[in-house]
Amino acid sequence: MATSAPLASLGQIERELAYYRRECNDLGARLLRLQEEQSQAFREARRSRTVAKLIREAYRLADMHMTSEEIGASLLEVIVENALCDGAALLQQDPTDDGCFRVVHAIGQVAVPTLRLPMPPGFFFTTSRSVLEPQAYALTSILGLPYILWAHDRSTGHALILGNRSESNVSRPYEPGDQELIEGALSVYIDVLLRKQGETELRAAKAAAERASEARARFLATLTHELRTPLTAIIGFSEMMLPGSRYNLSQGDVGRYSGHIQDAGRHLLALIDGILDYSSLEQALPQLSPQWLPADSVLAETVSLVGGVARTRDVAVELLPSEQPVAVFVDPLRFRQVLQNLLGNAVKFAPAGSVVEVSVGREADAGVVFSVRDHGIGMRPEDIPRALEPFQQLDSGQTRKVGGIGLGLPIAKGLAEAHGGSLTLESVLGEGTTARVTLPAERVRDQPCR
Repeated sequence: MATSAPLASLGQIERELAYYRRECNDLGARLLRLQEEQSQAFREARRSRTVAKLIREAYRLADMHMTSEEIGASLLEVIVENALCDGAALLQQDPTDDGCFRVVHAIGQVAVPTLRLPMPPGFFFTTSRSVLEPQAYALTSILGLPYILWAHDRSTGHALILGNRSESNVSRPYEPGDQELIEGALSVYIDVLLRKQGETELRAAKAAAERASEARARFLATLTHELRTPLTAIIGFSEMMLPGSRYNLSQGDVGRYSGHIQDAGRHLLALIDGILDYSSLEQALPQLSPQWLPADSVLAETVSLVGGVARTRDVAVELLPSEQPVAVFVDPLRFRQVLQNLLGNAVKFAPAGSVVEVSVGREADAGVVFSVRDHGIGMRPEDIPRALEPFQQLDSGQTRKVGGIGLGLPIAKGLAEAHGGSLTLESVLGEGTTARVTLPAERVRDQPCR
């Protein structure tokens, strides 16, 4: 009987210990569930806060004067700040290769700036328990971080990736519920980006419309002036020559006035031809009828056409000999018009007694270049782009004195480009201008010597 009491007490103690052990285990399990619930609540609150902050920032950034490139970097900073990640990047899918992605903005170090991903997922994330399949290897290699959150918008080709170095119970980075966060962030970026791109296109269209309006205004003002003078001369001289006119004209006067009327008519015809040529430049390429012509002959014929005007202005035109005869594949009429416009401009602005030099030579890339050099008034380098625009008159007394509606150089430039070539100008104010028309190698071949 003496030993039964201690044994009974020991059994009671063991039962009590088992009870308290179960209670402790239940308490630990409840604490763990509570911690998980708190962690989940924290992550959900973080997601909601991040999306709300992104929306506010999107409106703020959209109203700022920022380019589409600057928008991406700014929004990425907001995403990283609120998503508590170690790195992030915005990617753009190559429009010519659906499987190629290029990093356009990044915060943190980028391990792989260009990625090949043949079948990009719309949403993807990794955790410590994720199976590292090939797709996971490819995506984690972008930032060089093991835990990533990825979203891809197939309609625009944009993608967003977030990355972390580690995960813990409270700040476990990524789970299926984070799809709303990553896709919301990417959608905000795309919306703001498209808005900024639309604003850029609208500003460009507005600037183009303003330039077109200015060009139209210049055209009307210049054309009105250029038409009024010859028309006034034609009407005035013809009225004086009408039968019954109060003017008693001699036969010499009639001949002289007839010559003035003819000159005015030719001037009007040249103006109209210039306007029609410029308006048809868009259709110039299909209308070209190229053939192989000796370059020296093309230049010589152009010089002869301008020779009369050059003599009346006391300007000599010198055709420099070429080192190697070549043939060019050009439209005879259209290409001579290019050279005639350039040579006519050179003669027009060259001072009396000066020489205009014309030459043709081979280029290092086996192309050919036609050069027209004068020693006239020249222009400032910053005025050269304006001179190549239609209906432009540079602010020069000599320019206004010789007249014209400013279509010679734009027509020459358009026709040179229609031949696959280019027109460039080099000029020094007060020293003269050199115009060069370059044709590519496929339009040039050696001309056998006769």
